[in-house]
Parts: sequence; C-alpha cells; structure tokens
Amino acid sequence: MSLLARFSLRNRGLTALIAILALGFGLIAAPRLKQQLFPSLDFPAAFIVATYPAAAPDIVDQQVTLPIATAIQGVPGLKHTTSISRESVSTVQVEFEFGTDLDTAVGKMETALGRVKSQLPESVTPTVYAGSTSDIPVLVLAASADGDERALVDRLRATAVPEIQNVEGVREATITGALDQTITITPNLAKLAASGVDIGAIATALRGNGISTPAGAVTTGDRSLTVQVGSPLTTLDDLRNLYLTPGASPAGGTASTSGTASTSPREPVRLGDIAEIVSQTAPPTSITRTNGKPSLGVSVLATPDGNAVKVSDDIREILPDIERAMGEGAQLTPVFDQAPYVKRSIRSLAEEGMLGLVFAVLVILVFLFSVRSTIVTAVSIPLSIVIALLALWTGDYSLNILTLGALTIAIGRVVDDSIVVLENIKRHLEYGEDKHHAVITAVREVAGAVTASTVTTVAVFAPIALVGGLIGQLFSSFAITVTVALAASLLVSLTVVPVLAFWFLKPANGGDDPAAIRERADARERASLLQRCYVPVIRFATTRRLATLMIGVLVFAGTLGLATGLQTNFFDSSGQNTLTISQKLPVGTALAATDAAADQVEAVVQDTDGIETYQVTVGGGGGFGISGGGDSNEASFSVTLAEDADAKAIQHSLRDRIADLTGAGEVKVSAGSGGTGFSADELRVVVQAGTPEVLATASEQI
Repeated sequence: MSLLARFSLRNRGLTALIAILALGFGLIAAPRLKQQLFPSLDFPAAFIVATYPAAAPDIVDQQVTLPIATAIQGVPGLKHTTSISRESVSTVQVEFEFGTDLDTAVGKMETALGRVKSQLPESVTPTVYAGSTSDIPVLVLAASADGDERALVDRLRATAVPEIQNVEGVREATITGALDQTITITPNLAKLAASGVDIGAIATALRGNGISTPAGAVTTGDRSLTVQVGSPLTTLDDLRNLYLTPGASPAGGTASTSGTASTSPREPVRLGDIAEIVSQTAPPTSITRTNGKPSLGVSVLATPDGNAVKVSDDIREILPDIERAMGEGAQLTPVFDQAPYVKRSIRSLAEEGMLGLVFAVLVILVFLFSVRSTIVTAVSIPLSIVIALLALWTGDYSLNILTLGALTIAIGRVVDDSIVVLENIKRHLEYGEDKHHAVITAVREVAGAVTASTVTTVAVFAPIALVGGLIGQLFSSFAITVTVALAASLLVSLTVVPVLAFWFLKPANGGDDPAAIRERADARERASLLQRCYVPVIRFATTRRLATLMIGVLVFAGTLGLATGLQTNFFDSSGQNTLTISQKLPVGTALAATDAAADQVEAVVQDTDGIETYQVTVGGGGGFGISGGGDSNEASFSVTLAEDADAKAIQHSLRDRIADLTGAGEVKVSAGSGGTGFSADELRVVVQAGTPEVLATASEQI
C-alpha cells in the first residue's frame, strides 16, 4: 500500500487537484440529495378492498371475502393472505415471496378477480392497492370554506389541485372525504298507474339508455358510414326526457295494462312526468373536522425521486396564493406533514455529527500537541464524508435517518487511519530524517496495519448491504455509507495525508549528529504527559496480569448489566410533533352517537395548550392509506403540536383528562408515526381458532 504514498508524493499537484475536485463535487451533490425520514421500501404485499354497502360482517365474509381470497390462491409468488371482514367492507391483505415482481403479481390478481366477478354481489367491485413507502403522503391538507361541500370540491378541483400538481416533485394530489352525488328517482304511484307504465320499465329504460350502441353501417355511393344509436345521459333533463312505453314489462316486451285488450295503444310517457328526479348528496359514512370546522382532505404524493422536504416547503409557500384564488373564506391547513420531523431528525443528527467532528479535532490537538498536525489530520474527516455523500448521490440514495447515522458513526472512525499515518510521519521527522524519506518510511511501516484495521471494520458493515428482504432494503444504504466513508478514509490517509505532511510539517533542526537528534526526540517523548500517565498503567497490567483480567471481566459484566436497562424500539418517537388519538365505541354505535362521543374528546383537545392543529375523522377509518371503511363506531384524531411543545407532557395530559370522560368509549393516545407508518407504542395480539365459538372464548380470555 506504500505504493500509493510514493505515487502521491511524485504527483503532489495531481493529488491535491483530485482532492479539491472530490470536495467540490461533494459539496455540489450534498444539497441535491433527497431528504427522507428513512429509505424507500417496496413491500412485497398488496391489498384488495371491496365495499358491500349495508352488509353485516358475516355476510361480507361469506359473499365477498371468501370468494376473493379463494380466487387469488393461484397467483405465482403468493406467500399467504390475511382478510378482515367489517360492516360494509372487505379487506384482503396479500403477502408475496420477497423478490416477486409486484406489477406482474398485481396484474394476475386483477385477472383472477375478473374471473370471480360473477360470483360477487352485483354492487361489489374489488380494487387492488399496491405500493411502497413512497405512497405515504408527503403532505395532507384540510380544506374548508364558506358554502356547501359541493362548491368546495369544485373549487379545489379547479384551483388547488392543479396548482399543487404543478409543484416540482409532486406525483399526485387527490381530494379525500368528499361525499358522492347520487340521483334519486321517486315514482309517483298514482301517475304511474294512470299512465299504464309498469314500475319495472323504469329500471329497464335506465339500463337500455345512456349508452351508445353500434347499429351497423349505411352505404351511400362510394362511402360507408358507421351508425350508432343512443347518447350518454349527462344531465337531469336527459333523465326527465327519457320516454317509457306504457305496458312495457320488465323484460322489455309489451303487454296490456288490464285484463281487457286495448284497441288504442297509449302514447309514450316522459319519465319526468311520472317520477320526481333529484340530485342529492349521498348519506355520509364519515365526518371530518379540522380545528372544529367541517373539512375535506387534499392528499399529496411525491414522485419516487422527489424530495419530500422540498415538496412540502414549496407547497406551503404557495398555500396563501391558492387560498386567495379559491376565495370565500377558503382555508388549507396542513394536518399531516413529513417535512418537520424529517428536518428535525436531519438537523439533530447533523448537529451531533458536527459536534463529533469538533471534538475529534480537539482530541487530536491534545494528543499530537501540534496545530499543523491537527489541521492535516482533520482534512481527512470532511474529505471522507464528502466522498460518501458523492456515493449516495451517484447511487440515488437519500439523506435519511439511517445514512445520517452512518455518517455520524464514520466521523469518529475515518480519522483513525490518518492519525496513525501522520503520527508516524511526525515521529520520523523529529528524528531528523530527510522529509521525503521520512514520509515514505513512515507510511510503509504502518500501511499494513491501517489497511488491515479498515478492512476489518468494513467486513463488519459491508455484508449488511448484501442482506435480502425488507431488512436489506432498509439498512443497505447505511452499510454502503459506512463502507464508502471508511474506504475513502484509508485512501486519504495513504495519499492526501502524506502530501499535506510533506508540505506543512517540518523536520527537526539539522546540524547535530543524527543519533543525538534521535536521542533528544526519544527523551521528549518519554517526558510527555501521555507517556507519564500511560507507562505506569501498562506496567501494572503486565506485572499484575490476573488482576488486570479480573478488572476486564468485571467491566464486561457491568456493561452487560447496564445494557438490560436500555430501551429498544424500531424508530424512537422522540422529537416527533404529532400525536394520534383513537376512539372506539361498542360495535353497532350509530355515526351520530360516535360523533357526539368524539365531541367530548375534541373539547379536551381544543382546550390543551401546545396543540397547533388537529383533525378528527368519525367513521370510515381515518387513515391516509387504504380506508378501513364502515366503522361507524370509531373515531380518530391526528394532532399536530407546536414547534416548541413537549410531546410527552401533552400526551400524558391528554390521557389523564380523557380518562375522566364518561360515555367516550375506549380512547388511546399515542405518539404519531412521523411519516414512518410504525406506531411508537402499539401492541397487537392476533388470536386464531378453528371455530367462531372457540375464537370468542379465547378473545374474552385475552
């Protein structure tokens, strides 16, 4: 490895130029790195959601869930399925073997569902959802305004959604929580009887109209024109002007309206003359309020290569302009945002990394007793880190909690090789040796040691990048970051450090006998504070070997004992600015009763200091992803705290005050996931049994 030192010393200008270019490119690449909370993960799983309005859970299970789960069993790569049948909704979770092409698997699932469609109730249409952590919304906005909901939806679609989708890095902006518009046809039974129209003819007419049907071709001269009959029904007047034939049976044939044969057929009747046709909003299945006001949601997804923090900042910047354009008291309030937690995590780790760098430099200064040596050694830290950032940018990795943690670890380690090399160079120069000879000799003496040390450490981290499955996806960027930083530190210590030492360090003053110079250097070294402190320790360790081993065993045992007191979880909730409140009442509770119970919790939230915004969703699940739907007995709160709020104190305060409420059902207050999708304090128990009776007994025992 000393060949690298020889080459760099012969080409000192080239070595310095390469180092400067690497530093420059790294500084350019660092701001361009995506900022995320954690790496993007592609889960080998999909969800099938099917809605069966007003159906009980057992009916949903038998008529919807079971046929769907059976139909997809033959999909290649299928590992296992899990289904949940709730009132009005069926959810089937499908897990595939890791490495399965999810797009292909989803296509085969949709084909299988198409074959089973005839076995499902007519109103049920299953939908397949699949994605990764990139499908977690970057930002969720609560939209409210004066006027009715329909007008708000129209203004959002005309103004807010296009403006948000024009922001760089935004993949999709969708409106959530809007109630569907339905058309209700109410026949007037007296007019229906007088006209002679069978009530089944209305359904037949609706099925037979409103679509374009091919009707052959017409040949005129040398031209042939295709003919189609019918046109879509787009307005209420189109429906009102739909004509029905008196005496039409549901099958579409003609029949007499009484037992006596009619000699004069009646005229066709307009649907609008015998029925009332109105457009109205569908009955709500959920209620959403933001800061006490009814609201809708605008969910924003980023592109796979989008920067979540930049997308959020850009959208927040244009929100005032969008609100002014929408007019009439429109408000767009962020109720979920990945950016603050990501920025807080990145800032915290960056600050800790900078502190580590500063303390590393101070320690070097204390032990080397030389400002020049400290500066030369400290150069290896930013250079190695910048090369690691270049590798992240080249490999399209993001700056996240894992890569930042890897950089923080690397800061203390990358300087080791340079310290060893530089200290040996400094020692040879103090012996009065020629500068060129001292540098080459010093590097040759320690090159094997620093290389072995670095390769050993790399051998610990590098294999993590080769691990398969979800863990491999999560920690590969961590392993690559540490590995590149350590490899860069070895390269820097064998190339850049010798060149800088050659330029900036001075040999001992000449004029004396080399042996005398070396003897004085050895004397200074023996008289140094470091050796005066360390030599007695090493003398004790070598003369009292058994006692030294016992001390080591006691320290090791004490460390193991202290380790048992460490808290362990997947992602720490500290630093998060969100809380989640879930409320559950007895099964069968009506939506209005659940809303009244949620009002009690909402009053507590409103009266708590340190809360910036909150959103409550009554019924319909309330998550940002796939809706659970149909749970009219449940409510969920998403609470965003103020910047300087104490999340744990507010969490405990809410728990204590909500516990005093009566008739509020079962309420849980927990730390939000901060965009990770992992709850910080959740325990789930899954009970399985062969029969419903055994399952009910086991659940009661749990």
